[in-house]
Amino acid sequence: MSSLNLNNIYVGDNGRVQLSGGSSNIDFVDTVDKMIAARRIPADNLEKRIEANDEKVAALKELQTLVGTLKDSMANLYGATSFDNSRNIFESKQIFASSDGTEAGSLMGVVASNAAETGSYKFEINQVASRHKLSSNTQTVAASADVTGLTGTGTFTITGGTGSSSVTVAAGDTLQDIRDKINNVKDTTGIQASVVKVSETESTLILTSIEEGEANRMSFSDDSGSVLQNLGVLTDPTTINAANVIDDGNNASITLDGITVTRGSNEFSDLIDGLSISLYDAEPGTEITIEIEQDLNQAKTAILNFVEAYNAVQTFINEKTFVDPTTGESSEEAVLLGNTSVKGIESALQQIAGSFANGVTDRPDKDDYSVLAEIGLDFVAYGANEDPMLSKTIDLDEAALNEALLNEPQEVMELFLFRGKSDNSDVTMTGFDGKTNAATYEFNIDASGGTINSVTYDITVNGVTTTGKNAVVSGNSIRTADGLRLFYGGDATANDTATVTTSIGIGAQFYFELDSILDEEDGSLTQAISDLEVQTTSYEQKVDRIDERLTRQREVLMDQFIAMESALARMKNIQSSLDELMAAGKDSG
Repeated sequence: MSSLNLNNIYVGDNGRVQLSGGSSNIDFVDTVDKMIAARRIPADNLEKRIEANDEKVAALKELQTLVGTLKDSMANLYGATSFDNSRNIFESKQIFASSDGTEAGSLMGVVASNAAETGSYKFEINQVASRHKLSSNTQTVAASADVTGLTGTGTFTITGGTGSSSVTVAAGDTLQDIRDKINNVKDTTGIQASVVKVSETESTLILTSIEEGEANRMSFSDDSGSVLQNLGVLTDPTTINAANVIDDGNNASITLDGITVTRGSNEFSDLIDGLSISLYDAEPGTEITIEIEQDLNQAKTAILNFVEAYNAVQTFINEKTFVDPTTGESSEEAVLLGNTSVKGIESALQQIAGSFANGVTDRPDKDDYSVLAEIGLDFVAYGANEDPMLSKTIDLDEAALNEALLNEPQEVMELFLFRGKSDNSDVTMTGFDGKTNAATYEFNIDASGGTINSVTYDITVNGVTTTGKNAVVSGNSIRTADGLRLFYGGDATANDTATVTTSIGIGAQFYFELDSILDEEDGSLTQAISDLEVQTTSYEQKVDRIDERLTRQREVLMDQFIAMESALARMKNIQSSLDELMAAGKDSG
C-alpha cells in the first residue's frame, strides 16, 4: 500500500490543490521555500540589526532613567536660589529645646525654616491666647422646645472680629433655632454658637469667638425686644453679663530674652525670621531654651544620594560596555559598546567629578575645598583582581565626609553650590543658568528719577576683564548676558554700584551637564535613542519591501513549477498512450 505525504500538498492562491513533485519527483514546495529563504538573507540580517537596536534602545532608556535619578539627586546640591533659602540643603536647621520646668514640648512647638539663623533663645510663656466665650442662663426648656415664652421675640446685633450681623427671633423659635441663625452668619461675624443639653427640660446657649485674642472679642446689643437680656447674655441692652463669661478671650504673652511680646494668636510666625512658634500652655516662671543649629544630616544625606546615583550610572555603563581585558572579547551584556553618546556621557561625568570648583572664595587662614576628593569622595582605584563593574565609580570615605561637614560646612557648601556674593545689600542674586560664569561683576546702576534707567557692568573671568557691557533691565530685575539674574531693592533715586562675585561648585556643574544630557530635544541621550529608532524604522521598511517582493517571486516560482509538473504529466500521458499503441501493434502482428 502506498502512502501520501501531506507535506507535499500545495494549495495555490486560486484554491487549486497540487501534489508537489507528483510528476517530476521534485518536492518543489520545499525547493521554492529554500530559494526564497536564500533570497531573504538580507532581510534576516536586517532583523538581526533591528533586534540589536531594540536592545540598545532599551539599555539607553534605562541609562536615561539612571541619569535622571542622578540629576534629581543634585536638586538640593547645585545652589538653586530662593528668597528664604528653602532650596539650600546646607541651610537646613534643627532645633534643640530644654526647660527648667514642664517639658518644653508640652508648652510650645518650634519649627525652623532654612531662613532661620543659628542661635539660642530663652522663652517664658506668661499667657496663651484664648477665644472669647460666654453662655446664656440655663433655660427651663428643652433645646428643641419653644423658648420665646421665656425670651420673647425681637432682633439683636452680634459683633465679632470679622464684622456684625443682626439676628431676628420669631415666635415659636427654639434655642436650637437661635443657634442656627447665629451660625448662619458666623462667616460675617466670626462668632459661632452651640447648645448644651443640661437635662431633658433644661438647655444653655454657648457663644464663642472663632479666632483667639482680644481683637476677636464679642459684643452684642438688643435692638428690639430683650432676647439676649432674657437669655442672660446681657445685663442691659449692650452690657455682657460678666457672671456668664467663660473665657475673656485674651492675647498670648511671652517673654523672649527679657522682652515681653504679645500677639492675638498662639501662632508666632513673625517674631524671629525663619521660626514658627506655637504656644500650647502657659507656665509663668518656667524658662524654655530653644537652640537653632545647622542640620548637617540633611546635607550628608543629599551627598550620599548623589554618590549612590553616580555609581549606579557608572556601573551600568561598565556592564553595557565591558570587554574582557584578558581575552579582548565583549560580554553578552555589552550592547552599548562603541556607542559614542555613552562614551561622551561617561567622559563628561568623570571630568566633572574629578574637576575643581570654579571660583571658590580663598581665605587666608585655611585651604578651601576645591575637589570632591578633599571631602572623602574619590575615584575607585582598582587592581587586576577587583570587580571591573566598579571601575571609575566614586569611593566614599564617610569619616572624612563627616569631618568636613562638622568642621567646615560652609566650605563644603561652596564646593557643591553655585554661589553669588554681593557687597551691596540692595543687590541680591535671584538666579543663574548653565552659561553663567564664575566671575566678578562690577555693576553701575543708573537709578535716578525713581526708576532703574540702565545697568552697565564690567566682568572679569579667569583674570580677563570685559568692560562696558549692558544688562537687561525689567522693573527691579537685572539680567546679564551670561544669565546671572539680580534684584535691586534700593530706593531708585540715585546712581548705585555693586560688586557681585560668583563661584560654580561641582554640584552646579553636574546639574547643568545632566540637564543638557537629558534635554528632550537636543540631549545626547534623546538623540541617541531617536537615531536608533529612526534607523530601526528604516530597517523595518526595508524588510517589509523585501518580503513583499519575495511573496510575489514565490508565487511566480510556484506557478512555474506547477506548469512544469503539468507539462510532465501530459508528456507521461502521451508516452503511456504511445506505449499502449505499440503494445497493441505487437499483439496484432
